Amino acid sequence: MATDVESPSVKTGRPLGLLAALTASLLLGACAQVGGDASSGLFSSITPESAEQAAKDAAPTDPRQAAEYWSKIYTKNPRDLQAALAYAQNLRTLGQKREALAVLQQASLIYSTNRELAADYGRLALELDQVSVAKKVLEVADDPAKPDWRIILARGTALAKEGSYREAIGFYERAQALNPTHPSVLNNLALAYTMSGDPERGEQLLRQASSSGAENAKVRQNLALVLGLQGKYTEATQVGSVDLAASDAEANTALLKKMVKLDAKASSPKSIPAVWPGEPPAAATWAPAVAEAPPQEAVPASAHGLRSSTMETGSSASTHDSRAASLFSAD
Repeated sequence: MATDVESPSVKTGRPLGLLAALTASLLLGACAQVGGDASSGLFSSITPESAEQAAKDAAPTDPRQAAEYWSKIYTKNPRDLQAALAYAQNLRTLGQKREALAVLQQASLIYSTNRELAADYGRLALELDQVSVAKKVLEVADDPAKPDWRIILARGTALAKEGSYREAIGFYERAQALNPTHPSVLNNLALAYTMSGDPERGEQLLRQASSSGAENAKVRQNLALVLGLQGKYTEATQVGSVDLAASDAEANTALLKKMVKLDAKASSPKSIPAVWPGEPPAAATWAPAVAEAPPQEAVPASAHGLRSSTMETGSSASTHDSRAASLFSAD
């Protein structure tokens, strides 16, 4: 693909301050993913004994009715772990994530070493940006004798949300060893390498993720971003145009050119402002990374920012570290 030469590309030998400054929506909600199946959601399946199985079989299938059903059982016996997990699961399905987190938190006071509970609690805490809590609980959930790539991926994302990208790479590589071709794993590993100053390796991994057969705009938009950060503007526009109107993809590329020029003039990544004048360039506009969870309502693109995909958008953040964190999937 042709590469524009009028604007300098991002240097690969230093941390990408620009990427951290413009990626408010590029990180993924903690439980989102691409290419998984129905069993790979936030909450793991419950394997109760016979009496518990009977209770589960009697539960309504409608999430609202199921939440009421498990609420009664949980209220009657807060020590019922199955009821706590099922109640939290249905609360989350209804969008009541903080209520679900509270249920899991209370259960963890009783079952502090239960790995199944720790997995659900830690991943939901991460989704709600309670990173310090998520790190501690996910460490409990991570069983070396029976590794789960989703838990390991989430541990890496907790580190990425703190800006510890090089440390996060170790966890993402562990997840990749268990699930080598999953788009979420490849996406997160790619972005961690990019944030660590190696966008070329990030590009390779994003190309692999985008060619895996999982149809998702977020991987392609991340690829377009990483291409643009290297000065490959023509190809960035082409990739972006797959999911965006041609005019929007061109506008995104034009803005990236300006931002790369600003980055090239900066003496160090620290000189890049945490908040850009007006609307942060990618704060709520560039399509986030991979997701299988139900799409969120689209956030209108600002006239001053990158144009969003009509398929999925992410949420904004107030600092450059949290914006960069929104690139990653925890699931």
